Amino acid sequence: MVFIILLYGIIVGVFISKRTLKMSQAVIPMIAFTILSSVALGQNYTTSIISEVNDGIGISNFLAAFLLPEDGWTIEMFSSNFELYLGSSIVFILLYFLLVIVENIKSNVKA
Repeated sequence: MVFIILLYGIIVGVFISKRTLKMSQAVIPMIAFTILSSVALGQNYTTSIISEVNDGIGISNFLAAFLLPEDGWTIEMFSSNFELYLGSSIVFILLYFLLVIVENIKSNVKA
């Protein structure tokens, strides 16, 4: 997961340095990924809470299987990962709005 984030950062950094991509545009895929991850982890968490749905707890979708470790599953771990990605989504959305405001201010100063 860290490798994917670093690779994305390097690729986006090249485009930003060449001025073909704005920083706010680079945040949009991260927002989409964290929101989709939050939905997948939230669905996995709620499925694990309802004991009548499954025989115990488990991974309920592909994205949650990609994001969660192979073993040591607990309802608390599902909850903490869901909250982490939900918080990350909020941070990236706020960062996007901040970057849009800063980019607009910079473009107005140059004009």
